[in-house]
Amino acid sequence: MKGKMNLLNNPTICISVARKPGRFGITVHNAGYRALGLNFMYKTFAIDDIRGAITGVRSLGIRGCSVSMPFKEKVIPFLDRLDPLAKKIGAVNTIVNDNGRLIGYNTDIIAVEKALKPLRIKNDKDIIIFGAGGVSRAILTALKNLKLKNITLTNRTTRKGERLAKQFNINFIQWSKRENIMADILINATSIGMTPDTFSTPVSKNNIKNSQIVVDVVASPPKTKLIKIANKQGKITVDGLKLSLYQAFTQFKLYTGRNPPIQVMEKAARTIYGVK
Repeated sequence: MKGKMNLLNNPTICISVARKPGRFGITVHNAGYRALGLNFMYKTFAIDDIRGAITGVRSLGIRGCSVSMPFKEKVIPFLDRLDPLAKKIGAVNTIVNDNGRLIGYNTDIIAVEKALKPLRIKNDKDIIIFGAGGVSRAILTALKNLKLKNITLTNRTTRKGERLAKQFNINFIQWSKRENIMADILINATSIGMTPDTFSTPVSKNNIKNSQIVVDVVASPPKTKLIKIANKQGKITVDGLKLSLYQAFTQFKLYTGRNPPIQVMEKAARTIYGVK
C-alpha cells in the first residue's frame, strides 16, 4: 500500500555507515520509499570498523550502503568493483550490492556539479579547498569537469594534502598559512563546524569577507557557523544540506531503479533541521 512499509514482507534494506551518523539519510530515503510505495527500509549505523561493516553488507544481503567520512577511501579494498568515476578519484560514498557483488560509486561529484553549475563561475576565479579526504577528491574532480583551474588546497595533515595536490596538479599551502590566502571561492571539505563542534570555522571572518562564494560540505547543522557568517556578509552560499540532497537523489535511483520523489525528500530533509 502506498505510503506504508510492509515490515512483514522482507523489506529491502539500505543503510548508511559513519563514525557519527545523523538523521539525514534515514529520514530522506525512507520518505522517498514511502512516497513511491516501495518495500524498502533505510537504517543508520555508527561504526569504527569499516571492514566489518562491509562484511555485514555482503553477508546480510543489504542492497545499498552510503559511506561517510572518514571511510570513503578506506572502504575501497573491500569492494568487488568500482564505477569508473569512483575509480578515477579514489573515493566511494555509495555501495550497491548486485547479487553479492559490491560495486562502489561516487555521487558526491554529481552533487557538487549540480550545485555549482548554475552559479556560472568564471575560470579565472581563485578557489581554496580546506581538506584532503574523499570529499575533496570528488570536489576537485567536479571543479576540473567545470573547467575551473585556479585551485589551492590546504590540509591539517601536510603529507596527505601535498599528495592530493600533486595528483590533481594544483597548488598546496600548509594549514598554518591558510589565512594568508584570499580566494574568490572558499570550500570547506573538512568536518570543522560539524555537530557538536558547531562554533568552529576553517578560516577567519576576514577571509570570508574577501570571498564571493562559500561552500560547506557539512550538513549537520545545515547552517554552519561558516555559512552563517557568509550569509550575513551577503555572500553566495552552498550549504551541506543542498549537497547532501543532490547526492541522495542519485543514491536513491541506484538503490531502487526509480526516479526519486525530489520534493518529498527535500521537504523531509528540511523538516529535520527546521529550515525553509
